[in-house]
Parts: sequence; structure tokens; C-alpha cells
Amino acid sequence: MFWTNPIFRRELLDRLRSWRTLVAVLAVASVSSGLVLLRWPTDAAVDVVSQGSMLVFRPLAFALTLAVTMLVPAFPATSLVAERRRGTLQLLLNSPIGPLQIYVGKLLSNVGLSLILISVSLPALAACFAMGGISVRDHIGPLALVLIAMAVQYSAIGLWISIRSTSSDASLRWTYAAVLALSVLSVGPLVLVGNLSGIQATVAHWLTALSSMSALQQITGSQSAVASLGVNTGWVEFLFASALITVVASIGAVRRLDPLLLDRARPAGRVTGLAGEKGGLMRRLAYLVDPNRRKAGIPWFLNPVMVKEFRTRKFGRLHWLIRLVSLCAIISLLLTVLAATGTVNWGVERIAGPLVLMQVALMLLVGPSLGANLIASEVESGGWQLLRVAPISPLRILTGKLASGLWTMLLVLLATLPGYAVMSYIQPALGGQVGNVVVSLLIAVCMVVSISACISAFANRTALATVTSYGVLLVLFAGTLLIWLARGKPFGPIFVERVLMLNPAAAALCEMQTPGFEQYSLTPAAWWVGGGISIVCLMVLSVRVWQMTRPD
Repeated sequence: MFWTNPIFRRELLDRLRSWRTLVAVLAVASVSSGLVLLRWPTDAAVDVVSQGSMLVFRPLAFALTLAVTMLVPAFPATSLVAERRRGTLQLLLNSPIGPLQIYVGKLLSNVGLSLILISVSLPALAACFAMGGISVRDHIGPLALVLIAMAVQYSAIGLWISIRSTSSDASLRWTYAAVLALSVLSVGPLVLVGNLSGIQATVAHWLTALSSMSALQQITGSQSAVASLGVNTGWVEFLFASALITVVASIGAVRRLDPLLLDRARPAGRVTGLAGEKGGLMRRLAYLVDPNRRKAGIPWFLNPVMVKEFRTRKFGRLHWLIRLVSLCAIISLLLTVLAATGTVNWGVERIAGPLVLMQVALMLLVGPSLGANLIASEVESGGWQLLRVAPISPLRILTGKLASGLWTMLLVLLATLPGYAVMSYIQPALGGQVGNVVVSLLIAVCMVVSISACISAFANRTALATVTSYGVLLVLFAGTLLIWLARGKPFGPIFVERVLMLNPAAAALCEMQTPGFEQYSLTPAAWWVGGGISIVCLMVLSVRVWQMTRPD
């Protein structure tokens, strides 16, 4: 049985002894209990017919889904790659324990911890059931199955990416990217095809089964933008899609658990010599984009720390930046087609919301991984000691680090502009609103980079800084939308509007008159709040960098 698996017992006990597990359990229990207490009736009446309890059950369901999305993928994403870097994975593979037992032990240990996190919300779900209006068969049971399926699926995806990665932070980035693509970006093809029919529309509708939002909109009866786009898949289809992805990821991970496949030969290098006329022409062309052949001196007007970041970062070299610009151009074309076809098929009001959400999701995918590596990676690798003794002021170090992240994020932001240009061309009255949306996205970029960099300055490991950055930003951008889902009861319109001011994405949705946001007025107050948060984070980061550069 699985409880006799030594890997399962070791992994689960190590996680249960961690203080981070206790904090996660207390956070889930506090949020779920607080949502119920805010709506608990003061009299003895039981709500049997009305949907009063649904107003509490809906944000509670989305909160639990967000908690599983934030907390579950972190540990499996670093489990196998950490074992390999420590050298213990080779010992496990050469022990009497087979690869299947190793994988099952790690998978079930993370699923078991996820069940503990889900179980602390059972009192809140029982209280919603006692209030009336929801049932175990139609609401609580399907929600529990969806949460368990998400835990198993994200654990399998994390382990599959972990066995193929070379570092913990890279594994975390790709794992959260996969989770974000399955949760949010899988709804994008449906926006692209709109009300059209045919094989493309059928495939787009089935792709929505990969998203947990399609299951939640059926369980909770949500009338959000996702439901208004015509999502007709429910929680049963999500369970089948999740099981299929879990099986494929598990087979791929178990096949990689082979000592021969894990042995990676060190590259011997390339011997170059005299080449012919054709080879010389190719080398001269490669000179323009290959940083190994072009290492000129740093001009006086450039920050050397920023240049160092671009030259040493894996995705900061010139050829990678050119690829990023090309990728942004492709995304721009796709978003342009999406905006044009979606505006014609659905209308501006229904296309603007998903478009903004997908753009913010792209920023949340790239931003935390960039910001979390600014300081923590230097501390972890020992490079910070070299920066301390270098004749560079702390201010120059700070500005160089931040500039390297901001310039990359601005390249990503360029991919979001053509879609709004097409919408403005189709409906010229949107010109002012599009300008306000762009300002909101710029504020979002500043918040993502400043918050991630501030967290990176207080972490001694890149993986920890990456996970914390993703968690804080998801709470800030997605958690505030949970308050919006509970608008009316238990949260009043004034409280919801003040909470949404913390989220620049909500300000963009408000400017585009997305259904559900048209009643709020968030700009320019949301810009001042977002700018204030960024300035506070930069001030804390400046003090921290100054302390870290002082002599011991």
C-alpha cells in the first residue's frame, strides 16, 4: 500500500514539519472561515429556496481554487530537480526502490498535503450547506472532486517538468506557466472563434474543459465573463481532461526516471578554424546576434550592472532578446486577430475583459521570474560578494537591476498594444479608454517588477523568492477579484471599489466597461494606489540593498 512507501512517508513528514505548511493551513482556514462569518445570518431562519448561501459559496469556491493553484505546484516543481542537484536521485534510482515507487511516493505525498489544505475548508463548506440553497450532490461534492483533480494534475505536471529541468527556479517558472496556460489561456481560442461553427469552434469549446474556471462556472452558477463567452463545458469534462493530462505527465515523468537518461554529458565545445566563403558569410551574419563574437566595451552612459544582467542572464543575451521581440510580434498578430474577430463576433464589451485578463496573465507569467532573480540569485550564487567589493554605488546597482527587468517587461507589454489599436479602429470612441488601459498596464508592470524585486532582496534562495513572488502577486491580482465576486453580499459596493483600487487590472477592466465593472470608478485613484505601492516597495528595496552592501 502507499503508506508503506518510504518515499511517501519521508516526503510527507518533511512537509508536515515545515513552518510554511502551518502558515498555509492557517491561511486557508482563516480565509474560508472569514468568508462564511461575513454572511452568517443573525436570525434562526434557514435559506432553503433563495440563493443567499450561493453568494458565500461562490467566492469560497474561487478562493479554494486559487489556494490550490498557488500552493500545490511549488513543491513537486522543485522535488526531483533538487534531488538531482544534491546527488540523492542517483542513489534512489540505484536502490531497491523502483522508479514507479519513487514517482508514486512523491506524487501521493503532495496530493496528501493538498488534501489536508482542502480539508480545513470543510467546516466553511458545511456552514454554507447549513445556510441552505446548496446541496452536496450539485455543489459541495463536485467542488471537492474538482479541487482533488487539480491537486493531482498540478502535482503530476510539476514532477514532469522537475525531472526535465536543470534548476529549481527554471522548474518553478515552467510549472507555473503550464498551470497558468491550463487555467486561463485555454479559454483564449474560444474568444478567437466567437460564435462561429465548424471544427475550429468544436476544438475551442473542448479546450475550455482544461480550465478549472469552466468547472467552477457550472458548480457556482457564475455569470462572469468566462460564462458569458459561451463556455458549455462543466466539471465532468474537466475531470476527464484532468485525468488525461495526469496520465500523460505521469508516463513521461516515470520514463525519465532512468539513470541512463539522467546522465548528461558535458559539451566538449566546438573547434573553429578557417572556413570557406559560404562559411565566412554565415559567421559575419552571426556576428550581429551572437554575444560570444561581439563583446565591445560598455559606454559611459550605460549602467554596467544592467549590461551585466543582460549578458549573464540566460534569456538576456542579444539573440534571446531578438527572439523575445519576435515572439512579441507573433503574439501581437494573434491578439490583433483575436481583438478583430472577437469584437465582430462578441462585441467590445465582451471581448475586452478576457483580452485584459490574458494580457495580465502574460505579465504575471514573465514578471515574477525576472524580479525574483535580481537579488536572490546573486546571493545564492555568491555573486553578491563581488558586487559589494566592486567600485559601484548601491544606487547604481539598484537602478541597473531594476532597469534590466523593466526593459524586458516593456518588450512583453508591446505585445498587448496592437489588439487595442484594432478595437479603437473598429470603434473610434474607445480612443480615450484605450489610453487609460495602457496606463493601467504600465502601472501593473511597475508593481510586478518592484514587488518581485523587493521580495528577492529578502530571500536567500531563488526558488523561495520565485514562489513567494508568484503567491503575493496572485493574491494581489486574483485575490481582489474574489472580493469582486462577492459584491453585494457580503461586501458592499464601497468596500469592493476600495479593494479593486489595489489591482491595476481591475482598473483596465473598468475602463473597458466590462460587465460587472461598469458601476465602479477606479481611475485615476487606482493609478495613485499602484504607484504608491511601487514607490514603497522601491524604498524598502533601496534600504535593503544599502544594508546588504555595507561591510560586515
